[in-house]
Amino acid sequence: MKSSPRRNRKMRIAGTTLLILLLTVTLLPAAALAGPPPADDDGGSGAPNPNANQGAPLPGGNQGAPLPGANQGPPVPDTNQGSPLPGTNQGSPLPDGSQQQSTPDPHPDAPSTPSSDCVVAHAATPAQLCPVAGGLQYYFIGADGSTSIGPFISAFSDLASLYTAGDVLLYSGINPLTAKSVEIHYLTSTYKIRVSTYYPDTQYDTDKPYTFTVNGSHSVSHIAW
Repeated sequence: MKSSPRRNRKMRIAGTTLLILLLTVTLLPAAALAGPPPADDDGGSGAPNPNANQGAPLPGGNQGAPLPGANQGPPVPDTNQGSPLPGTNQGSPLPDGSQQQSTPDPHPDAPSTPSSDCVVAHAATPAQLCPVAGGLQYYFIGADGSTSIGPFISAFSDLASLYTAGDVLLYSGINPLTAKSVEIHYLTSTYKIRVSTYYPDTQYDTDKPYTFTVNGSHSVSHIAW
C-alpha cells in the first residue's frame, strides 16, 4: 500500500525541523564557550589609536611647548639699576675709609686762564686755585707755564655742611699738560682742601710730589714741594 504525497511532505518538514533543533542545541554551548567577539580597532587592546582621545593630561605631565604670551613663571627681578649720573655723590668708600665725591667740571663763569688773585704764590707750581663765585677754580699748570682749566671746588661752608667725617675725595684725574695724577681732598678734621700732584718730570727728578693745603681764608701751606 503506497503512502500519500501529503503524508510524505509532513514527514520531510518534521525531519527538517528536528535537524534545525539539533543544530541549535549543539552550536549554542560552543558559542557561549567561545566568549564575546573580538573588539574593533578603536576599542581593542594593544597600542592606542593615534586619533583616539586620551583624556585630560596627567598632573605634572609634559604639556608640550607653551603658547606664545603664556605666563612662564614669576619674572626675574631686574637688577640693572642703570649707570649713576655724572657728578653725583656715590658715597663709595675708599681704602682709607673716606668717601668719594667727584666734581670734574669747571665753574661756568670761571675764566679759561688763572686770574690775578689766585692763592698759590709758588712760582713753579704745577697747580693753581683761584676764587670764583661760590668756591675755588682749579687750574692745571704745565712745565712751560701753560694752563688748562680744571674742576670747580665748592665753597668751604658748603663742604662743611655736606661732609662731617673722614677725608673726602673731591676730584681725581690727570693733568693734561704734564700727564701727572691729581687728587683733591676735603679734610673734615681741619676744614681744609688738600691738593696732591707732581712736578713735571725733568732730567733731575721723576714723579717729584707737590702737595699743599688751603683753608677757608685761602691761606696756603705746602706739605711737599
